[in-house]
Amino acid sequence: MPVVSLTAARFILGSWVAVCVWGAVVNVVNHAAAQGSVSSDRAALVALYHATGGPNWTDRTNWLTDAPLSEWFGVTIGVTNRVTVLGLEGNALSGPIPTELGNLANLEWLNLSDNELSGPIPTELGNLANLLVLYLYGNQLSGPIPSALGNLANLEWLNLSDNELSGPIPTELGNLANLLVLYLYGNQLSGPIPSALGNLANLQQLYLGNNELSGPIPSALGSLANLGWLWLGSNELSGPIPSALGSLANLQELWLGSNELSGPIPSALGNLANLQQLYLGNNELSGPIPSALGSLANLQSLSLRNNALNGRIPAELGNLTSLERLELDSNELSGPIPTELRRLGNLERLWLSSNQLSGPIPSALGNLANLQSLALSNNELSGPIPSALGDLANLRGLFLYDNALSGPIPPELGDLANLWSLWSWGNALSGPIPPELGDLANLRFLFLSGNELSGPIPAELGSLANLEQLTLHVNALSGPIPPELGDLANLWSLILSENELSGPIPPELGNLANLQDLFLDDNALSGPIPPELGSLANLGWLYLNANPLTGPLPQSLTKLSLYSFWIHFTQACAPADGAFQAWVGTLYNFRGATCGQDRTGSFTDAALMPGGTGVRGIHVTELRQLVDTVRAVCELPRAAWTDRRIIAGETPVRAVHLTELRARLTEAYRACSLTPPTYTDPVIVRGMTPIKTVHWTELRDAGVRALDATAP
Repeated sequence: MPVVSLTAARFILGSWVAVCVWGAVVNVVNHAAAQGSVSSDRAALVALYHATGGPNWTDRTNWLTDAPLSEWFGVTIGVTNRVTVLGLEGNALSGPIPTELGNLANLEWLNLSDNELSGPIPTELGNLANLLVLYLYGNQLSGPIPSALGNLANLEWLNLSDNELSGPIPTELGNLANLLVLYLYGNQLSGPIPSALGNLANLQQLYLGNNELSGPIPSALGSLANLGWLWLGSNELSGPIPSALGSLANLQELWLGSNELSGPIPSALGNLANLQQLYLGNNELSGPIPSALGSLANLQSLSLRNNALNGRIPAELGNLTSLERLELDSNELSGPIPTELRRLGNLERLWLSSNQLSGPIPSALGNLANLQSLALSNNELSGPIPSALGDLANLRGLFLYDNALSGPIPPELGDLANLWSLWSWGNALSGPIPPELGDLANLRFLFLSGNELSGPIPAELGSLANLEQLTLHVNALSGPIPPELGDLANLWSLILSENELSGPIPPELGNLANLQDLFLDDNALSGPIPPELGSLANLGWLYLNANPLTGPLPQSLTKLSLYSFWIHFTQACAPADGAFQAWVGTLYNFRGATCGQDRTGSFTDAALMPGGTGVRGIHVTELRQLVDTVRAVCELPRAAWTDRRIIAGETPVRAVHLTELRARLTEAYRACSLTPPTYTDPVIVRGMTPIKTVHWTELRDAGVRALDATAP
């Protein structure tokens, strides 16, 4: 065994003691430092509590207690006992974010979203070098986005959306090389989109919509090779859509709608093989729809609505077999509807309204088995409504109004069991209303006005238990109003004006407890006004004028809080007693005669004077209503008129209008065995006898005399 000298032993022992002492000192120092860091974190959290109304938080478990920070609600501690996660989303925080949060040096996740935080985002948050996630969305934060956030080199998720932030997007955000998601939508950010955002090579989602951003879309965004979602909609962006966006091979959604973008749609967008959603609507885009868009095999939604696109609808769009929504409405598209659209078997919405499309509606559209909404209104479509549309078993909305469609309404439409809305006004549809429409159990809105429909109103319509609006005015419907319409318990609007309906007003209409609008004017309805109408407690508009109705108004009407009530050009009248007249005085708009008094006050500009108010379209229209009422009283059919609708500023008043009025009124006088009236200027010749106010006044007075003379 080797022998160790005393000197060596003393040296070894001294060295060991020194090491032990030094280790103890280091441990003490490290412990003190750790305790100091924990104290700093605690101080930052205490500052947050006091600044954001901690006592009013939804959950404040263990906050401001001596419990370890790891037991404070929303706080997570790492291996060094430092705060790494602070998640207080939706916890009723209010007030400003304290600057002390910038001292949480180990923080990796900060989520204060969906609270009521206000004031600026502290610049000090840019000190959080370890931060991976910063969620401040859904608050009331204001002021600019601090450029210091561009220092967060490890940041992967930044969501500041749905606040009141203003000013420009800092170019420094382009330094966030690890950023995967950038959400800034729903603020008041202004200025251009920084080209520096094109440096975010790892970015997968960029949402900048619903701000006030302006200027062009930077072509540099086409460099974001990993981008899957690009939302820039609802800003004030202008200029063309960069063709460079066609390089975003991984893009799944592109939302550029509701801006001021102009120019053509780049054909390069047809290269986006993974694209599922393309929204370019509500811009100022022009030119044709690129046929290259027909290559987007995965596309589910294509919205180009409300632009200035022209030309034909490309037949290639029929290749988009994954498409569920096709919105091309409100453009300047022309030509026929391509029959190739029949191949879109997954289509749920087809909106082509408000264009200049012409030709027939293709019967092939009946193949779209999943279609829920078909909007073809306000075009120049002609021909019949295809009966094949009755095969669209899932259809909920059918909008065909304002075209030149003709022929009958196909009874097959009664097979559309899920239909909610049928709007086909303003066409030239003829023939009867099919009683099969009474099978549409889910129908809520039926608009067939402004056509040439004839025959009776089917009693079967009274089976439409969910119907809310029934609009059949300006047709040639005849016969009585079916009493079954009184069964439409959900109806709030019934408009049957300007037809040839006859017989009494059914008292059953008084059962329509939800009715707000009742327009029966300009027909040949007769008899007294039923007192049951006084039960329509929600009624605001009651138009019964221009009918041969008779007798005093029922006292029950005084229970109604009407806004507008018209009974002029009838033989009905308002009772002269004080109570009824007091009720009439509460109406904002009443037109009608008081029993025993002159009826001429029911006219617009009742006192036309030579050299004063000239004869206008409204005057001729009212005379026509009066003459048609007199003819109905005298059991004559409604007259046919030149320029049936005289519109101010479009159709001028002509001599032929007054000549026709005289002739039709004279026929009524003779049918009722009355002495025909005489006129100043017996012959009104265009270009020779100018139209004078006396011509209108004489006709007005003659019509009123006829009503008075034939009153029961």
